[in-house]
Amino acid sequence: MSLSIWFFISCIFSIGCEIHYNKFPKEFLFGVATSAYQIEGAWNIDGRGPSIWDHFTHKLPSPILHNDTGDIACDFYHRYKEDIRNMYNIGLQFYRFSISWSRVLPTGYSKPINEKGVTFYKKVIKEILRYNMTPVVTIYHWDLPQRLYEDGIDWTNPKLVDIFVNYARIVISRFPEVGLWTTINEPKQICHFGYGLGIFAPGVKSDGLLEYQCAYIVMKIHAATYHMYKNEFPHYKAKMSIVIDCQWIEPLTNTKSDKEATERYRQFECGLYLHPIFIGDWPKIVKDRISERSKSQNLTKSRLPTFTQEEIAFIKGTQDYLGLNHYYTFLVSNIAANEKGFSNYEYDMGAINSESPNWKLDANLRIMSPRGIRRTLKWIKDKYNNPDILITEMGVSDNGKSLQDDHRIEFYRTYSCNILDAMYIDKVKVVGLAAWSLMDNFEWALGYKSRFGLYYIDFRNDPSLKRVPKKSVQFYRQMIKSRELNCNISGNYFY
Repeated sequence: MSLSIWFFISCIFSIGCEIHYNKFPKEFLFGVATSAYQIEGAWNIDGRGPSIWDHFTHKLPSPILHNDTGDIACDFYHRYKEDIRNMYNIGLQFYRFSISWSRVLPTGYSKPINEKGVTFYKKVIKEILRYNMTPVVTIYHWDLPQRLYEDGIDWTNPKLVDIFVNYARIVISRFPEVGLWTTINEPKQICHFGYGLGIFAPGVKSDGLLEYQCAYIVMKIHAATYHMYKNEFPHYKAKMSIVIDCQWIEPLTNTKSDKEATERYRQFECGLYLHPIFIGDWPKIVKDRISERSKSQNLTKSRLPTFTQEEIAFIKGTQDYLGLNHYYTFLVSNIAANEKGFSNYEYDMGAINSESPNWKLDANLRIMSPRGIRRTLKWIKDKYNNPDILITEMGVSDNGKSLQDDHRIEFYRTYSCNILDAMYIDKVKVVGLAAWSLMDNFEWALGYKSRFGLYYIDFRNDPSLKRVPKKSVQFYRQMIKSRELNCNISGNYFY
């Protein structure tokens, strides 16, 4: 008798046993994801201009762990054929990657166009298609051209709208073979980490102030790009969306204050970018909180920019699906925001996160909580009109000391089982998922210490940057081939 049959029979005669779904439909898509700055290298050759991440990582003292940079990274620029062949050998249906803006437009402006950069991406796309995979292209994954920033045109400046649209128009026109478009990756990280906390490029510290102006510009740019695409490329069939990172948030206690703080946290972290697109305008609780605290500072207007009615209408509905990045779960508790005399994102939320001592942690001390992905998917379905969802990133880090990454296998098995339950039980329309990432790469402020790859690379001691498969490669390959998982192998994957 097989394990699955035995489990099913035993569940019939037990109380409280839940049987989970374990098979992906044939149309479900599996892929991997990367981004240009994290893997390409070749930062100053063949006409590529510097980006804000080149400038940021070259600062002295360095803001990056171990003074790491993306100058060489995984050298995907020279080794893309090998890496795409590895994807094919896993059995993937799509590859999500990003365009380096300054590789195509060295200054960020529409002229001059760097034809060597265009040719590189044409070759990458051709190679993806050669293996019958779908190219999923992100137009912007955090690497604003440094020239634009030096000219004062960044994510807080309305002038960036037209400049970004011009860039997107060039990219879209040059790469008609793309199967799926995403405009901007994780605006929360761009705005909160780049313009609030200042720990990501460009390193601006403006907690609770410029990060909201950034969010406003992000929404306008996304919408303008979407409308340009639909108006000027009606013959293109590829769908377009934005990519939002949304982690799961649970109340620390069952008190009313913690429950309310939890929903505020979700709306500040996720709703700030979902609500304008799917509902229209900012979430009400976000508008009310920031307005109230702005008044307490004796400001004449809210620190959160106000959308006009025309802007609300322009942004609403600018999606064909939703790109979702998900990794971890937090507990949230209420905090009394008594310090009202200054700008502060955390106090605007009136919430602070923590973790349960019973939860498992990855090498980054991020919480592995498989139930979080299902609950996030259901929350989005219920709040935002049940969109088609492509999970554009999902992954877990290791410390680089072993190829036996059993915790990553557990992560992908348990998270995927929860995705299946979300699809079959909660009726969420999930169309596919991308593992983050194909290989170990430059992980922003953590440099090469943090490793999310299915393939190991020894960045310190191996100049050849050999790609070595971890144990999880075989697991992912088998999951894709069989489209089936042992979701009932343990009665508890909801930790």
